[in-house]
Amino acid sequence: MTREYRVNDQIKDKQVSLVLPDGSMKGEVPFSEALLIAEEENLDLVEISTSKGGVPPVCRIMDYGKMMYQQSKKKKQNKQAQHTKEIKYGFNIDDHDLAVKHNKVKEFLSKHYTVRYILELRGREKYMTDAGMKKITENLNHFDTIATWKSPQISGGGKKVEISTTLHANSC
Repeated sequence: MTREYRVNDQIKDKQVSLVLPDGSMKGEVPFSEALLIAEEENLDLVEISTSKGGVPPVCRIMDYGKMMYQQSKKKKQNKQAQHTKEIKYGFNIDDHDLAVKHNKVKEFLSKHYTVRYILELRGREKYMTDAGMKKITENLNHFDTIATWKSPQISGGGKKVEISTTLHANSC
């Protein structure tokens, strides 16, 4: 969600609390004077906080385009900061395929990702939750030395049941 700011002539209040480009407070000034100061600096007058209960809005003199660019960059960086990977496998997975998945989990853990480890039970398998819990617990023992996890949880219903847990790399 991106916040909309009122800029320059979009501000309709007669008085504003002005913050100068260096961050210092100028205090309450008429809107026209604040806009003049911003134009002299070749910057924009941006309403940071709206007026409430007779208190004039807080406006800052700044480069609006630069501020919006920095916000979008920060938002993009926060989106990329989600370091969760998912590994799914079925109940009847072959030993070699399981070994490949375990190597992938170890690779993710070495990069300090959080790994969501999921055993998927489909069709008739979904009635074998006890055997599924035993199988996922045995498989989790491969990661004893490099990761920690909580006990697996059963979720789902309908067409498939998932037994999953989240692995976190040990801090070394």
